[in-house]
Amino acid sequence: MKHSIVEVFAYQETLLIMAVFGIVILTMIWIGFRQWLHYKERMGRLIAEQTAERAAQYGAHVERVEARLKAIEQVAIDRDLSKRMEIAKDHD
Repeated sequence: MKHSIVEVFAYQETLLIMAVFGIVILTMIWIGFRQWLHYKERMGRLIAEQTAERAAQYGAHVERVEARLKAIEQVAIDRDLSKRMEIAKDHD
């Protein structure tokens, strides 16, 4: 089976065009994948920052609640002590 020189060049040209398009498509996929990875990294950093900020806010809130609880406990202890002292005075 003999092919003319024009057919051979046309076939080679077609292969070359397919290879170029294949390389272009793979390059576009690679660029898109890298952009997606950068996006995911940025989102991960933002989520980590937000989580740290919320944890700090929660920690500060817990500290305030603990301080208020200690104050309430102290008031209860002081009242109990004053009642005991009144009872002791009444029994004397």
